[in-house]
Amino acid sequence: MITGATRLSAVIGWPVAHSRSPHMLNAAFAVSGTDAVMVPIAARPERFAGVISGLRAMSAIGASVTVPHKLTAAALCDQLAPAARETGAVNCLHFDGDRLVGHNTDAPGFVDGLIAAGFARRDVRAVLLGAGGAARAVAYGLREHATVEVLARAPDRVLWTKATPWTPDAVAAAFAHADLVVDCTPAGLAEHDERTLVDALPLHALPASCWVATLIYHRATLLVERARERGHSTVDGRAMLVHQGARAFTIWTGAPAPIDAMARALDDALRGT
Repeated sequence: MITGATRLSAVIGWPVAHSRSPHMLNAAFAVSGTDAVMVPIAARPERFAGVISGLRAMSAIGASVTVPHKLTAAALCDQLAPAARETGAVNCLHFDGDRLVGHNTDAPGFVDGLIAAGFARRDVRAVLLGAGGAARAVAYGLREHATVEVLARAPDRVLWTKATPWTPDAVAAAFAHADLVVDCTPAGLAEHDERTLVDALPLHALPASCWVATLIYHRATLLVERARERGHSTVDGRAMLVHQGARAFTIWTGAPAPIDAMARALDDALRGT
């Protein structure tokens, strides 16, 4: 029940109707007894700063930030947590008194999801497909766990790391020694684009023990399906989504997140129940 004492949080994007964050966070608030609510806010880029000012004026507890606002959000913050500062992107805002603190929970959330799925190895070799903002967050999250190789179509345009040219020979060589492959491209958002990508990947070169991960959460991707058929352990984007949201919940409330309840709420939302 929403009352005059209920605290506000939001997920802000353009568009934002697809976001499942309200399902997860409202379940977390309900299970934990936190008197708060998350609402989606569709904000055009030119209106994003105004939305943040409004949330600050309403003493909101925080906000999740999604495409296309993650870089803009960083510029509006009074302080950046280390992951946000290193990646240059903010996906979690915390209204801490008079300060607006920016966090990047995607980076540690990806690793939390891997560990929850059973990936317990350290000092491994990770291969990231793509070099955009998602890859940068994953690379930062893996920095203490793995040596990371980034494959990019235009490596000369990648400024945050040294990238390997995405050629058939380079992909095959990288796969042959990989312990973890992470698809950080947007190809999984469109089935035709993903098929073009996956058909060209030498999955046969992967060691049997290699894990395969994707950041796509709304459907089972072709990459994950083919990797499973070959006997590889896999992780999809639901793990990252739940665990980045769990970290946001803890930042806002100071309490441990009810991760199981959040995962169930996400699954229900994806099934449309």
